[in-house]
Amino acid sequence: MLLRLVKQQGQLLRLSRAYSAGDRLHGYTVERVDEVPEFQMELVSLKHDKTGARHCHVSRDDTINTFSVAFPTTPRDDTGVSHILEHTALCGSHQFPVRDPFFKMLTRSLSTFMNAMTAPDFTMYPFSTQNAKDYYNLLNVYCDAVFHPKLSHLDFLQEGWRLEQSNLEDVNSAITLKGVVFNEMKGYNNYPSYVLGQGILNNLLPSHTYGCCSGGDPLQIPQLTHEQLLHFHRTHYHPSNALFYTYGDMDLGKHLAKIGPILDQFEPIEAGTQVSLEPHWDNPRRVVITGPPNPHISPSEDITVSVSYKLPPINDGYHSLALSIITSALISGAQSKFYEALIDAKLGSSFASGTGFHPSTKDTFFTIGLSGVKEPQVEEVVGAIERVWREVCDEGVDEQQLEAILHQVELGRKHQTTSFGLHLSFGVLGSWMHGQEPHQSMEFSSHIEKFKAHQANADYIPNLTRKFFIDNTHKLTLIMKPDLDYGLMLSNKEAKVLEDKVRNLTEEDKEEIQRMGLLLQQEQDKEQDLSCLPRLIISDIPKEIKEYPVEHTNVHGVPVQIYTGPTNGLTYFRCLISEMDLVDDQVSVLPMYSDILANVGSAGQTYQQSDLDKMLRTGKFKVTPFVGANVSKMDRFRYGTLLSSSCLNRNIPYMYSLWQNTLMEPHFGETDRIQTLLDSEIAGLTDSISQSGHLYAMRRARSHISPVGELNEQLSGFRQAGIIARYQEGDIQDMVAEASGTHILHRDRSLMSIALNTTSDQIEENLEALQQLLGGISDRVSGKEYGINTTDIISVDGINEYVSVPNLGVNYCARSYRAVPVTHPDSPTLRVLQTLMGSKFLHREIREKGGAYGSGAVVSQHTFSFFSYRDPNSTRTLEAFDQAIKWAVDGSFTEQEIEEAKITSIGKSFGPKAPSARGVDEFLGGMSHEQEIEYKSRMLTVTKEDLQAVTRKYLTDNIHSSVIVGSDVNTEQFKNQGYQIEVYGNNCGSETESEISAQNSKSVPE
Repeated sequence: MLLRLVKQQGQLLRLSRAYSAGDRLHGYTVERVDEVPEFQMELVSLKHDKTGARHCHVSRDDTINTFSVAFPTTPRDDTGVSHILEHTALCGSHQFPVRDPFFKMLTRSLSTFMNAMTAPDFTMYPFSTQNAKDYYNLLNVYCDAVFHPKLSHLDFLQEGWRLEQSNLEDVNSAITLKGVVFNEMKGYNNYPSYVLGQGILNNLLPSHTYGCCSGGDPLQIPQLTHEQLLHFHRTHYHPSNALFYTYGDMDLGKHLAKIGPILDQFEPIEAGTQVSLEPHWDNPRRVVITGPPNPHISPSEDITVSVSYKLPPINDGYHSLALSIITSALISGAQSKFYEALIDAKLGSSFASGTGFHPSTKDTFFTIGLSGVKEPQVEEVVGAIERVWREVCDEGVDEQQLEAILHQVELGRKHQTTSFGLHLSFGVLGSWMHGQEPHQSMEFSSHIEKFKAHQANADYIPNLTRKFFIDNTHKLTLIMKPDLDYGLMLSNKEAKVLEDKVRNLTEEDKEEIQRMGLLLQQEQDKEQDLSCLPRLIISDIPKEIKEYPVEHTNVHGVPVQIYTGPTNGLTYFRCLISEMDLVDDQVSVLPMYSDILANVGSAGQTYQQSDLDKMLRTGKFKVTPFVGANVSKMDRFRYGTLLSSSCLNRNIPYMYSLWQNTLMEPHFGETDRIQTLLDSEIAGLTDSISQSGHLYAMRRARSHISPVGELNEQLSGFRQAGIIARYQEGDIQDMVAEASGTHILHRDRSLMSIALNTTSDQIEENLEALQQLLGGISDRVSGKEYGINTTDIISVDGINEYVSVPNLGVNYCARSYRAVPVTHPDSPTLRVLQTLMGSKFLHREIREKGGAYGSGAVVSQHTFSFFSYRDPNSTRTLEAFDQAIKWAVDGSFTEQEIEEAKITSIGKSFGPKAPSARGVDEFLGGMSHEQEIEYKSRMLTVTKEDLQAVTRKYLTDNIHSSVIVGSDVNTEQFKNQGYQIEVYGNNCGSETESEISAQNSKSVPE
């Protein structure tokens, strides 16, 4: 280790430093060593002597060790070369010449994170794990993947793009465009937030790589050649252009001993990947673009207006922090100046996605945007933004608002997660690749103190505002107008690209396309020898499941669970209010009621005042709907409302006072505020469905066969979207009446249970505050358990439903089967089956062959579900679900594959937990520690025969439902195939014949 560390009375004591500037080891030279006392860590900066590769090591007493290798990647066109290279580099390498070793390692690892990602100016390959053997297994695979990839032409065709006959056996069948990245980016083009964000970046910083689409424009991706991909790898994926990052309690010397010899094989080069600063404009610019429409809002009333400002370079750490604080104060909370000037003024429905300070590009920038703007008010929005800046120049920023932002910063830095090292790597990389040394990005505390000192000068913030916003001529006003034919426009352009590709094909060309398609298919079907890949074995799995003991008490008869541990001076509060005797309409409004309760004023304060108090005293003050499937009883569940917040221990009394005001005196009469909240929900629905279509599809499929699934569809699926639209379009007093009636039933102490995560010295203060909070709440009724009897389920075997979503360029497929509760003896076997099917069959058939971006299986909510994500071949995918079942019934998998599925399943099921989350699963009705031990034990003993048996029992001749969420242009095709059609935005949330099965017997007390 870098430092020898011991623990004494809960404190870390440094005994001696292992390295100093100038030290030489394993071909590296230590450039500097810096302590970061705030996080009890040490940072070592090194340089590889031969190639110049940079390495940042963070030594900290954390068993979750992180690795990443990143490369500045600066494409100068829209072909997606950096994105496609990220994919193809993981498709096999010199030392590991198998197809997709990255995905194969997912089932040979106990990693807590494992991925690869492409940003506008870099590509990064990170992972984290607690297991040392696993760490070096993954390190070897990652390093060989980036420095010695195969980059075969077939892998390029699979991951990037290719022409292929729709029927590979018929050379004259219609030719289509395929490719994993091609389809992934088609999916992105349906996100209004993506289209807006890409438009801002491309037009605000157009002169270098930010003027291009690093992910790839589907209309330009087919222009990329395999030779161009190889050249991009040679010039970008080289040690001279590499930035390595390691973190945790493992030994730096051992890391370098592994990495150094790999780098020594290379000669240094000049990569030339530096991003130049954007030339400053003499005059502001204005751009108008089109984007996907929201089916619930008229296009003329859903315009997005954004204004963006180029700001100082990323390596100006102090100004990045100062401007981040100032701009956050202007947009955070209902009391902020921009909220008041834009949203309270009824100029739009909500801040546009991307609103905020952007610190990750070479030139940082700030965007203020508004969605839901009516055509005649566009210029009024632009004028209102300018008026806010002038107000700041004249009046400054409210002191309490700045204090609230600084308080939120403090909370964020104290909150501990299991991915601290991973998140730190993201924070370091952005400025590191643009010339700032890693230790400089750790100078946060000194920058904060400097800002506070400057803030005392009344002219400081007005002067910054004038310089960087009012007088800044590098300003982009971008207006995005929804186009009802946006999806059709993209489809027509794609058809034109395809037409241009196939127009002049000769017979020999078609035969070559067929030959390559068949060759790729053969490669995908080929049995592989995976013996070259490193792996863990069952004995590498930790024998014990970490237990986090909790204490139990009660306050005014309310059960209180208390976990005490290293929460770093924070207290976490959760209160579950469940089993209310709600009628169906009240259940349907739980999501909206929750949002309203958390965001209206209370106890004599307006919503602006309440919002400010919450920001000054608490973190993540939230009210959310809760649904929990019973762990032991089929078709039984708990539902209700979960209150949650956190605070610095010094603010414990204030936090409970805020909850008391919220519960006892909410201002449901703030109808303008409630209307704004509904408008904001509607504005976000299109993005939500485009980004998470597979989740919507699974919720819909489960709703037809499971009461738990039906409730989740009612609360967070298409049905909820329809309910929100109905209230948003109707009389707001209807929503007020429902929220008020629902709230009365929440103020019942007998329905409450509470969980606290805090430090041992704060238990008494928490309990005293709870005494006061709960003492004012009545105790009226006893709770009930809800569900329906299995015999009440109507057989719905064979339901096929197509949910048509306007302008959706790709599909999302799901099929759900009735399964078992989590403590049922078959549940661990189904969990292993989920992993086995996903990694060993569905990935190959749906992603590699079908071109979908993702696929898998999930055991959840008493169901077993298949899904696909951004899928161009939905009918074929449903056939693949059938084939997966046959594959499992036939036992077409090896004992080693079963062992790998066990390792992955156990790793994902029993990963590390942050102090804030310990004990929470059991509190919310999850498995007890003893049940977890039994569950893990059963997973370890799963046999091939067990897997075949549960497949036959639950996935053949069992009640199931299939749902496709797809574009409106495909509606007639699936209607002709016998699918029941639902049109999103056209009463899709209303009850239809397809939902009767799950609603035959409404949720009733047991």
